[in-house]
Amino acid sequence: MSLIRLVYASQSRLVEANRQAELDRIIESARRLNGRAGITGFLLATTSAFAQVLEGERATVAETYGRIVADPRHEQVRLLAENPIDRRGFPQWSMGLAERDETTMLIFGLYGVTPDDDLPRHAADDLVDLAGELSRQRA
Repeated sequence: MSLIRLVYASQSRLVEANRQAELDRIIESARRLNGRAGITGFLLATTSAFAQVLEGERATVAETYGRIVADPRHEQVRLLAENPIDRRGFPQWSMGLAERDETTMLIFGLYGVTPDDDLPRHAADDLVDLAGELSRQRA
């Protein structure tokens, strides 16, 4: 089995009025589809951006990424990394989620993610480390 890890970042097109409901729909759909496809990963969200780590077989990860690129809730989607991996970093998550909010603000800040220096401006490795830290807290 040949696994890859794909990391992307995008600008969020979610509006505050229905932001939480849309995030809930994104996670519900991702968990359902990823569970079937054998994809694991973690989504980071701020009020203006997303960054996501996807892990799995190359073809299924590419298909999932294609759906994300076409999703109108994202804009300026940037592929940050796509690399082979020996093992999954998020095996317990068909899709985990951490939002930058009052409870996670400190951890996001430790990794340099602030309102002025949001997710798309960070390196893939830093985003994977941030997602790993937040996923361990949620496990």
